[in-house]
Amino acid sequence: MLNRFLNQPSRRLTASLVALLCLTAGPSSGQTLNLPARANDALSGSLFTNLVAHASRDDRENWIYAQVAGGNVPGWLRTLKSINTSIAGHTGTFHVTPDYLAVGSDQDYFLTPCTPILAQRLATRLGCSLTTRRMENLIWAAAEVRLNDQTIGPSPAMTTVPVFAWHNYMVRTQRNAFTNSNPLGALVSGDKKDVVISTKIYTNFDIASITKPVVIYGWHRLSQGGAVWQQLYNGHEETYADYSHGIRLVQSNLTVDGTAESVSAVLQSPTLNGLLSDEGVIPLPYYSVAPYPPKVLIHPRSQTVLAGQSIMLQTLAAGDPSLTYRWVSNGTILSATTNTSFLANNLGTANAGNYSVIVSNAAGSVTSRVATVRVRTNTLPLLFRDDFETNSAVLWDLIWASTNGTPDYTANWAYDYGASPYFFNGLISPIPPAPNSATGSTRALRLTVNNNDATSATAAVNLYPKAGNFSGNFSLKFDLWINYPGIAGGINSTGSTQHALFGLNHLGTNANWAPVTATASDGFWFAVDGEGGIATDYRAYKGNLAGTQIDLTASLGASDSSAAIYQNLFPAGRFESAGAPGKRWVEVELRQTNNIVHWLMDGTAISSRTNDAAFTSGRIMIGLMDVFPSIANPARDAFVLFDNVRVENLSPPPIRFETISRLANGAISLSLTSAPNDTFWLDVSTNLNSWQLLAILTTSNGSATMVDSDAPALGARYYRARR
Repeated sequence: MLNRFLNQPSRRLTASLVALLCLTAGPSSGQTLNLPARANDALSGSLFTNLVAHASRDDRENWIYAQVAGGNVPGWLRTLKSINTSIAGHTGTFHVTPDYLAVGSDQDYFLTPCTPILAQRLATRLGCSLTTRRMENLIWAAAEVRLNDQTIGPSPAMTTVPVFAWHNYMVRTQRNAFTNSNPLGALVSGDKKDVVISTKIYTNFDIASITKPVVIYGWHRLSQGGAVWQQLYNGHEETYADYSHGIRLVQSNLTVDGTAESVSAVLQSPTLNGLLSDEGVIPLPYYSVAPYPPKVLIHPRSQTVLAGQSIMLQTLAAGDPSLTYRWVSNGTILSATTNTSFLANNLGTANAGNYSVIVSNAAGSVTSRVATVRVRTNTLPLLFRDDFETNSAVLWDLIWASTNGTPDYTANWAYDYGASPYFFNGLISPIPPAPNSATGSTRALRLTVNNNDATSATAAVNLYPKAGNFSGNFSLKFDLWINYPGIAGGINSTGSTQHALFGLNHLGTNANWAPVTATASDGFWFAVDGEGGIATDYRAYKGNLAGTQIDLTASLGASDSSAAIYQNLFPAGRFESAGAPGKRWVEVELRQTNNIVHWLMDGTAISSRTNDAAFTSGRIMIGLMDVFPSIANPARDAFVLFDNVRVENLSPPPIRFETISRLANGAISLSLTSAPNDTFWLDVSTNLNSWQLLAILTTSNGSATMVDSDAPALGARYYRARR
């Protein structure tokens, strides 16, 4: 999954993201952008647009920088076009991109406007310059495809990504009409205004108060014989970019009278500037930009693995090259870990803990958020599992409830949250894979309530697997993500407080939540919100077959997120709202042992409850409730994700060796039996004192086999199986 954002050709993050890029000669056209190859699973233009649709300008531009530097640009944009120019007995040839800066694939790309600050940073990094007014006129004259200018009425929204995306659609629709005669990669003009190099960057200000402007020019109008819609103008701040702005890159190196020169030198030359400029000498042919300190865009993700397995921690950062990386484990900097990824093999309990990465360059340094690595030293047979990688709706019963009788909920099965953005302290990131998911696996069950229509009413949804009843000693485990609108505490939003639900020993036929009245309820269930916005963030309930549930929240000991137990469990910095588990994956467990139900989050006990005689066995439940008649705003940010739901047998049968034999080649074949879906460690020893992990096995239909190919032909070889 992370590779979508890194845009590297392998799952390993390489130094190419931070290496200074340049332009090199291409085999046929002469010049190409020397970018990393675009990864097969890199974000399409549409998915990238979705990611940054509601990001701040600065956050959006950090992401654009990382995508372009990482190679997520269409292949047809990489081959440059040669433009000839001449004046006063001098001739020159410069090389430009065939269209404006774009993110995405050949088929699904996004022509992305940006400020001159970002444009200059990218141009410098790629060994390029921006164009001038004269160069743009030459490009129009040489263009193989000339498009009609398409405008959108002025409004405050014209600087937002949704309008960028709409204009992108308009331009692409028109461009597609020419692809048969002029495939993508042909020189295009007329689709955007240009951010240009000009004397007006530093002088002759159109608005006296704007002394750090963006200079724009162009949008040649096909309907008017190439007359420009926008004369040279510097009346917007350098932080401004609207839907009409395009970034055309020109190679810094060019030829003049057959000799190698640079765009910068020509523009500063008293005799040669006319080749590229119709303003005379341009003394400072670039935008001045401040140093670019590192920005962490993707933080290393928390993971839970079995002992003996490996993890890969990864990050994505943007900033001036060269970026350096130092990985930190439990406060100690790890030696020889200077890449954008960190691989830890054969994990043991000593490897568990908190990991982060420090990213530095000449402009500063930044530390990522902490990733928690948990190492499980025992496993138990699975009685039920759903990782929601496919649509498993037929395996579940869904019960909804609302005070106005309207089914105001959504349940998205196998929902791919990998390109779903979330805001953490105002900065946007994609939701990472859940702790118990494999790297790149980003599907889950997504639930919403009370935001499908304009009527605000308390509502809930419960889901019960049809797999049957569970009794005795067992545990329900899952990964949980609670998203909410606004910032810490739900500030700058409304309707942010919604509670994730989970319970044991249910009938599977009732809506179990917390309305004022109910016709029937059953089982034990618990609830928690994500942002800690009320006094009862943590709740507990017992069912009542005769009607309204029994509220056990007062017996939790603490129900407000401000309590020390929650502040320590979900600390500030790691969690946006200290004391509440929102906007970050947490691991939840409901454990029933000897008729007592325990609620744990990230391994910490929250509550223990003795079973009621009426509810000692039954079905598990997951769900979501909103007990407030207020619709979340923005509604898109109010949802929960459930992933890797499983029920484990806490009283499993013993693991047994059924057969063990030596094969003709000296290898040893072993056959073991246990409960179906039981996972355990198989160890080997030659002296019964020192043991080594040989394999991690999972039974299929109650049995597992293993061939020890390293077994010696002679001598003692001992084996043991353990959970």
